[in-house]
Amino acid sequence: MGLGLEVGILADLKTETVDEEGYEYFRNQFDLLNALLNKNNLPAHNEPEDVPIFTCGMYGYGGLHYLRRIAAHLLVNGTVPDPCVENPTGDLVYQECYDAIATMQDARSPEEKRFDHLLCHSDAQGFYIPVEFDEVLLDLDETGLLGFQVGSSSVLVRECTALAEAIGLPTDIDPQDAILNDNCKTQGQGTGWHRYGIESYVCIQLLNAARHSVVTGAAILFT
Repeated sequence: MGLGLEVGILADLKTETVDEEGYEYFRNQFDLLNALLNKNNLPAHNEPEDVPIFTCGMYGYGGLHYLRRIAAHLLVNGTVPDPCVENPTGDLVYQECYDAIATMQDARSPEEKRFDHLLCHSDAQGFYIPVEFDEVLLDLDETGLLGFQVGSSSVLVRECTALAEAIGLPTDIDPQDAILNDNCKTQGQGTGWHRYGIESYVCIQLLNAARHSVVTGAAILFT
């Protein structure tokens, strides 16, 4: 088990999995999401029910933090670190970055927020939607919206593209290409972007989910 991504949850529950109870649950989730969008003066999200479904794994629950660590180093010291072999959340720069997010919040400059949709989202559940907005949305009224934070898949495309560029990762790799899994098994070895096995795997999965979200108009769901 581990973190997974799905784009097209209503289409899945209506036509593939055929789960009426699950379908109604997520219909309600999208109602809560739209209430949050309305509160922030943003256009409503209309989740489609007839789109191609995208799903992928995310290298367990820890994989996401390998990519977040790259973003943290770029924010804090402007450099790409060596690949992380284990425990990315124990990285001191990673911790410094999140301390700054927690203490400074809106006092940070736009430059310091340039990876917020990756960094300031739940690492286990919640949504990214194909609506353009700068700040990650927070369910401060605690309505029961999954994940509490909502990100923009449009912004996520740009953030993942920037991170891929930073490590020299081609963005046209098929998310199911065996090279991505193979590099995860040899994390830190090889040359170029191949050294960043887990970071590359996660970046390509996120990037393709976000692209699919933008093209189809369906939300990304962290599951």
